[in-house]
Amino acid sequence: MIDNADRDKLKTFLSDQMNTHFALDYHEIYVWEGGEPIYVDFMNESSYEEVKHFEEMRLYMTDRLAKYNDQPKVVPMDLVLFNDAISHICRIYRVIKLKRGHMLCVGVGGSGWHSLTWLASCLHWDEIE
Repeated sequence: MIDNADRDKLKTFLSDQMNTHFALDYHEIYVWEGGEPIYVDFMNESSYEEVKHFEEMRLYMTDRLAKYNDQPKVVPMDLVLFNDAISHICRIYRVIKLKRGHMLCVGVGGSGWHSLTWLASCLHWDEIE
């Protein structure tokens, strides 16, 4: 899945399979303001669940960011949690949570990958404590 053509092929395949076996359409189920569905386990530690309410997840991350900024001896982060940033944080979190999980975030200087990774690690750290 390296480009939109590959993603479109997967969506078409999933839609065909869901239509064949369940009489459902992928595009009817997974259409929401965040784009693609996001599954996380940091909001409900028991299992991965699809995020139904994007604003609830934004508030959760904003709360975690505020807790991070309230810690002594840290440089406060002033992040704007827009939809793509939240999606990236969820992906980074999923990789960090894996045993020996590593991720290479590539971007130009000032693109915010460092800050997003810090916030994702703070989400993971709350589970460890």
